[in-house]
Amino acid sequence: MINFYEVRDQAQIKYLLSSLLKLVVSQRLLKGTDEKLVLVPEVMVVDSIVAGIIRKDKLSISEIEDAIQSNSEKGSIGLINSLAELFVADRITLEQAKDQIEEKNIEILNRTIMQLKIKKGK
Repeated sequence: MINFYEVRDQAQIKYLLSSLLKLVVSQRLLKGTDEKLVLVPEVMVVDSIVAGIIRKDKLSISEIEDAIQSNSEKGSIGLINSLAELFVADRITLEQAKDQIEEKNIEILNRTIMQLKIKKGK
C-alpha cells in the first residue's frame, strides 16, 4: 500500500499509518476437512513496537510476523498459530496449513503444532 505513493511521501504515509492504525484483521477461508469453509484469522494489535516497525525505512515483514507472534497476550493472532490450532482441532489438513505459509516457516508451524498437542494432551 505504501508503494502506491511517491517515494518522497512514503515516510509521511508510514508515520500516519503507524499513528492511526490500532488493529489490522486479515481473514482467509479454506475448505475444511468436513468440506465446509473454515475461517483462518490473523489479527495484529498495533502497539508501540509494531508502530516502530511500520515507520522504519525498510519495512520488515518478518519483524511484523515476530511482533504478532509475541503479542498474543494483547490479542494478536498469528497466521501460524491459527493454522496450527485448526490442524490440531482436525478442521484442516497439515498440507493445507503448509500451503498457506512460506517454506521457511514450516518448522515453526511444526513446533507450534507439537506444543499445542502437548498442551491439549493429544
